[in-house]
Amino acid sequence: IAVNAAILIGWKAGNLPAMLVAVLGTVIPPVAILSLISLFYQAFAANTLVAMVLKGMSCGVAAVILDVSVSMSERIVGSGQFIHLLVMAAAFVATFFLRGKRDVDYPLRCPNRHRDGAMGAERKDENMILTQLFLSFLQIGLFSVGGGYAAIPLIQEQTVLVHGWLTAEQFMDLATIAEMTPGPIGINGATFVGLKVAGLPGAIMATLGFILPSMVIVSFLALIYRRYRALPMLQSVLSSLRPAVIALIAAAGINMLLQATFGGRANISPATIRWADVILFIVSFIILRNKRLSPILVMAICGAAGLLLGLAGFPF
Repeated sequence: IAVNAAILIGWKAGNLPAMLVAVLGTVIPPVAILSLISLFYQAFAANTLVAMVLKGMSCGVAAVILDVSVSMSERIVGSGQFIHLLVMAAAFVATFFLRGKRDVDYPLRCPNRHRDGAMGAERKDENMILTQLFLSFLQIGLFSVGGGYAAIPLIQEQTVLVHGWLTAEQFMDLATIAEMTPGPIGINGATFVGLKVAGLPGAIMATLGFILPSMVIVSFLALIYRRYRALPMLQSVLSSLRPAVIALIAAAGINMLLQATFGGRANISPATIRWADVILFIVSFIILRNKRLSPILVMAICGAAGLLLGLAGFPF
């Protein structure tokens, strides 16, 4: 949304150079901040205390994402339109259950495929890796309809399942860091993954791939907006997409919850459940639904709780 707004304002204020300046002003701060945070993450992610904080925050992230999906679905459910309810249910089943047959072993698969969560330079030409980053985030940017949270399941698909650039645990950390830091979630995710896989050139290519579809599509829409702003067909298409987007976000949130509480879908059993994580998630979700606190504050509290629970010796 932030990038789309920058594109529209840039075109309204001037021409192509003004649009590019507006987009760069939106993109550069999160890229710079995430670059520093990624360096910190790579240096200290293995630290026990940092791991406890991130683990606690991951429960908060799952609660935030599910809270968003519930809030978005309330309007769909309240409308009583059967076709929208059907689309939402079908999209959730297809995403969570049918695709889950392929997802179930990815926590075990990724570490063996790529050392340290990244594709080894000795096995792939650097230009090929940069091209893959660009094309992967081009797909994510093209289909992230519905705001920043809609990008989360697509980032998970490309980085964990398709390419194995991240493990499931690292993706949880990515979602936590992207949510906690300034800037659009998609751009934060692109910067994080790009830096991890191919350094600064990778971050630039991933970010460029993510924002390019918006720059092209929104620029085109800006040119015809005044003439076709009330086009019924356009409004119908957008209203039909929203239920599917909600289902994708909800499925991503549940997958992250299963990763936090069981260590992944492959490990679901009464013996593997992490009760401290479950309680932390439930409390976070109730607070978000009833108190409407800032998601960042809730995640910070979860991080502190994770550290305290870990130091106290709770299985976490």
